[in-house]
Amino acid sequence: MPDDTPRLRVGEVAARLGLTLRTLKYYEELGLVTPGRSGSRYRLYSEADVERLERVRRMRALGLSLDTIRATFTQPQEVDPEGRRVLTPEALRTLEGDLSGQLEVLTGRITAAERELRDARALRRELERDLAYVRRRLSGIQVGELLREQKPG
Repeated sequence: MPDDTPRLRVGEVAARLGLTLRTLKYYEELGLVTPGRSGSRYRLYSEADVERLERVRRMRALGLSLDTIRATFTQPQEVDPEGRRVLTPEALRTLEGDLSGQLEVLTGRITAAERELRDARALRRELERDLAYVRRRLSGIQVGELLREQKPG
């Protein structure tokens, strides 16, 4: 379980996650994270905050909208019989729909990336073959000899 003690200043978090200070402030304005404050009113982030922001960063990088991300993180809660804060049944249904949608988008992105990777590997094989041909020609091998090598036989 991540540490909830606020210790990291905004600049440290921005550098660690590769986000701008403005982006971190915007995420706070959206309610995606609520950093603590120092005595001097500086924003201080816990490791749990950083993990949450890292997840937001990954979700954004994969094309999910901030509205979808915010819906994922800001569902209504209630207190259960043991005194723990838990999502309401309505929030769970909403979250199920949001997560299903995110999973669908991510699955589509993975499929596209796998297709692109297959195409890139095929092109690499073609370029390696072309480069080998050019190098052999540059080494003095005549076209006729290369063509005879290619014939099955």
